[in-house]
Amino acid sequence: MKKTILQQIQGNDPLVENPRNVVQGTVAGFTVSVMFGAGNGTSWRVVIDARPGAAPPAYPMDQFLAEMRTGLKKVTSAVYDGKRMEVILGTSSQAGLQIRSILDHAASYLVQNGYVPCCGCCGEQVPTRLSSINGYMDFTCDACYGRLCQSLEANRQQLKEKPGNMFTGIVGALLGALIGGVLWVVIYQLGYIAGIAGLVAAVCALKGYEKFGGKINKAGIAVSLVIVAVVIYFAQNIGITMALQREYSRYGVDVSFFTLYGAVPQLLEESGTTGVFLKDLLIGYALTALASFATVRSMLQNATGAYKTGRY
Repeated sequence: MKKTILQQIQGNDPLVENPRNVVQGTVAGFTVSVMFGAGNGTSWRVVIDARPGAAPPAYPMDQFLAEMRTGLKKVTSAVYDGKRMEVILGTSSQAGLQIRSILDHAASYLVQNGYVPCCGCCGEQVPTRLSSINGYMDFTCDACYGRLCQSLEANRQQLKEKPGNMFTGIVGALLGALIGGVLWVVIYQLGYIAGIAGLVAAVCALKGYEKFGGKINKAGIAVSLVIVAVVIYFAQNIGITMALQREYSRYGVDVSFFTLYGAVPQLLEESGTTGVFLKDLLIGYALTALASFATVRSMLQNATGAYKTGRY
């Protein structure tokens, strides 16, 4: 995190950057965490843990948050669940100052309306530490953190023991990839190479493998992606064949689709466009990889129960 942004967020409070791109500490006695890269990767998430005190708040929390949402242009979400206030705002050159303003106004509201510090998970007034559960940051007590870790591990073991069938999974992956392959051909006829078609092929293949095979694992993902690559290759060839068939038809030459498809490699070589074909194919693979990377990673995590936790 840039030093100037960190200093703007810190103000005069004991806030530190730990881990990277996460600012944590206390403001007016309330634990706060500020994380960059939330949501779509370009947003800030501000979390303040607090629960109502013995007396009801003099000013409604809902109204306070509504004023925050309308008063700050970059704020896209401001919610409270009884123990945690969460504000999401887009990035800008003034993000550090805006976050500092949010912290000051929120802390002032919480103090004036009798809120007390608490665990962001259970809401109890107990010691807490900043904890990461699959990348989501919040201050939790030891009991909640331990319970969450146990739940994640139990889920991982349950998914690991779930039976699966690779053969039927491959069938499902092939059927799913074909959906993306058809979209690829359609878009190719418009003169484009679209990563969205590759993304559709990858997602449908993975979902198909999981649906038909019972579960998906690393081997299933690898097989599915190989199938996607093969389907894209044939889709590219089909797209070229259809384009060539249209050209032949313009000159009154009637050639069957399958005859022309089999002659594509020779025609590309004779016309000196094999390099163009390979370039387009590699671009297609690259766009597919870029478009589907985050989705594939998320699906692998969900399908296998893989998790990552930490405390800071």
